[in-house]
Order: sequence, then structure tokens, then C-alpha cells
Amino acid sequence: MQKRKRVIYLFLILGIPLFITGCWDRKELEGRAIVTLVALDKGENNEIKFSVQIARTSDSQASSNGGSSGGERSSVIMSSTGGTVFDAVRNLILKSGRKLYYPHNTAIILGNEIAREGILPVLDLFNRDAEMRPLTWVLVTPGEAADILEAKSTLESLSAKQLDMMLKDFGASSKTVATTLLDIMKQLAYDSPGAVLSNIELDPNNPKKTLLLNGAAVFKRDKLIGRLNPIETRGYLWSQGKVKSGIITIPCPDEENKKISMEIKRADRKIESDISDGKLKFTITVNVESRLAEQACLPDLGNPEKLMELKKSQCEVIEKEIRSIVDKAQEKYDTDILGFGTELNRKFPQEWQKIKGNWAEEFPKAEVNIVVNSKITDIGLVKKPL
Repeated sequence: MQKRKRVIYLFLILGIPLFITGCWDRKELEGRAIVTLVALDKGENNEIKFSVQIARTSDSQASSNGGSSGGERSSVIMSSTGGTVFDAVRNLILKSGRKLYYPHNTAIILGNEIAREGILPVLDLFNRDAEMRPLTWVLVTPGEAADILEAKSTLESLSAKQLDMMLKDFGASSKTVATTLLDIMKQLAYDSPGAVLSNIELDPNNPKKTLLLNGAAVFKRDKLIGRLNPIETRGYLWSQGKVKSGIITIPCPDEENKKISMEIKRADRKIESDISDGKLKFTITVNVESRLAEQACLPDLGNPEKLMELKKSQCEVIEKEIRSIVDKAQEKYDTDILGFGTELNRKFPQEWQKIKGNWAEEFPKAEVNIVVNSKITDIGLVKKPL
């Protein structure tokens, strides 16, 4: 019996290596081009222009036929065209000799022309392919997306790394948005009437072609219809409860030519809907807590009377920012980027079913009230100006 067991154990030990396959399907990075940024533009003859920023490895060299250094030694810029995005991707191998590797891709940048035609078709590959990361940032630029890949990095070795850090820290100013591929697909999957993406440009005030996050881009369904400046963008973020921090600048009491900086510490918002006498009404309530960060005037703003003036001025500024995006959404774009339809569906589902087919016509007619509650919790270490 013991001898039989030993024979069985021996066969098991000898058979184990047959089931250990090892890395039979491994993909050596030496044969891959590591993509850090992707740009999509409208090419000639209705084709897709596909451009990538590729991290330069120790054994990679700039291609003289279809590639360039992009002005920085750490990356290479290459482009190709095709009838579809995937066709253009594979056509790039004819120039690079390497298959593209996407898990390290930071962002997908969409050119103005391709964004106006509709972004769903060109994002389909990135949403469908398992190698693409759903948390990749998606941005829009007013010009050619390929131009953004040529931007010079200031503090990082790659502009892709710098862009990633800029978007992760967008809440420091709350004057742009940070939208991932997953965010967009969630919005559009639920038949959202619109979306808001970050707007990226080359800084016009810097001749070295550095990156600048400048407001946001507005989409009606998946088509670009306009843009928001930084203040309108923060108004949008107030309405969505996405303001993390930032600086509110208000005039000094009795000295309007001088300014005060209030730092936003925390904020929240609530949207309420109502139907009265057949009229749609929405109320946006924002509660904000801030601190006095800087004053360029002499009055002692720490006394209760002056603090009340500061709170009133702060409320007026925030209300104005929110009103700017409400008016633009209702009067210029006729697109519910504020999420009023979602709130109406939540509170009045039966009424929503009756009007959702005509929501594009009903939304601009809705009455919108804005309520801002302000609280100043700190005036800093200096109790009185010097």
C-alpha cells in the first residue's frame, strides 16, 4: 500500500510541470511603443487623424519618416490616418514598427472639428478595447489636438505627466473640470442631454507652447456646441456640488478699487424641483464656508459688522457665477447640462414621462432661483491689517 502511494506521489510530482505554462503569452515591452497621450483630429478625405505621444525609451530613436522629437528628448510624436480610429492605429505600425501599448495613456485629446461632429464614434474603440483604461482623461481643444502633444512640459519630464497632475488638482481653483472616459460614457449611456469636458489650449501668453486648462467645453448630447470661460465653469461646478476650493475675489468695503481674497474651504449644493400652476421651478441652494485669506485694504475686517458685509459680498459673487451658467445653458445652448431633468424625474416621475420628449423646449422656460448661504470661519493669524 505504501509503495502504491509513493508511485502515485511520484507521478503527481512529475506531472506538475506539464500544467505550469509559464509566461507563454508574455509581451515584451522592448517591442512596444508606450503611449502617454492620444490626440484625435479630422483628417483629409473624411479620415481620422490619429496622433500619439510615445515615451522615449533607451533603445528607441525618433523616426525620420513620420515622427519627430516633439521638442523634448523624453518623447516622440507620431501620426497616421485611417477610415476609422482602429484603422489609423494599425496604420501607425507601418511607421513605428512597434505595436502601441495603452495602459499608461494619460489622456485623449479631441480636436475642435471632430468634437463638433460627435465624439461617441471616435471614443468607441477606447471604451470597447480591454487594453484602454476607463479612467483616462478626455479633453477638448479649440484647434488641432495634435498641436497639444507638441506642448513643452515645465516641471515634469513629460507633458502627459504634467497634464495628469493639473487635472488631479483642478479643485485648487475650481475653474475647469476633470472628466474621464468612464464619466462620459456614464452620462451618455443614460441619454443625458449634454456633457461638460475640460478645455485645454496652448498658453497664448507663453511663446514656449506650454499647456493651459482654460474653462470647459459644452456638448449637446455628444456634439460640441460651445465653451465656458473659467468663471462660468466655476458657476457650473457650484451647480453640481463639485467646488472643492478656490479663491473668491470681492471688493473691499468702502474701497472698491482694492480687493479681498476669500479661500473656499468647503461647499455643498442641493437642487430642488417644483411644479406650480403648470410652471417648472428649480431652486439651487449652495452652502459655502470660507476664510479671509488676503486683504489689500486697511479696514479691520475682523469685527462682526465687516464680516457681515464680507458674507453678503461673497454670496453676491457666487450667485452671479451660478446665474451666468444658468442663463447660458437656458438662453444660448438650450441644453440641460445642470441636471434639472434628473431631479425632476426623481421627484415627479409621472410628470417627467409626459414632458421628457420635449425637454429641450421646456428646459429654457423653467424658472431658476439661486440661494447662497455663506459662512466665514477664519480671518487668519492677523486680526487687524498692519
